[in-house]
Amino acid sequence: MGICRIDQPSKSNFGYYVRIRWRGVIYAKFFSDKKHGGADKAWEAAEAYFHELDAKLPPDSKVGKLSKRNTSGVVGVSRAEGLKRDVPYAHWQAWWTAGGKTKTACFSIRKYGEEEAKQKAIAARKKWEEEYFKENPRTP
Repeated sequence: MGICRIDQPSKSNFGYYVRIRWRGVIYAKFFSDKKHGGADKAWEAAEAYFHELDAKLPPDSKVGKLSKRNTSGVVGVSRAEGLKRDVPYAHWQAWWTAGGKTKTACFSIRKYGEEEAKQKAIAARKKWEEEYFKENPRTP
C-alpha cells in the first residue's frame, strides 16, 4: 500500500501508482508522467493524492474508537464505582498508556461533584493526547 513507480516501456506506460486499502475498499489511481508533464510532477500529484486519502481515511484500528459502552463521550474517560475501605466510592477516571504501562488519573465525585470530576478527567485525557501526538506525529 502506498506509492510505487510503474515503468512499462513495451506499453509506453510510465508513472506512479497510488494504492490504499481501507476497511476492505481499495483506492487506486495512476499518475502518468506524460499527462502530468514529467516524472517529478507525476510524483507530486501522486503524493498529494496519497496524503489527501491518508487525511480523509482514519486509521483502521480500534485504538481511539468510542465503545458502545462509553458514557462520557470521550475515549479513555470513564465513570467508576467501588469500595474504598468498605466505603462506597465513585469517581471519573482518565486512562492512557505511557511507556508500555497503563496510567490513570482519578477525580472524586464526592470532592468535585459529578460534572466537575468528569470535566477534570476529560481535561487530563486531552492533555495526554496533546503531549502524545506532539511527540508521535502521524506519518504515512
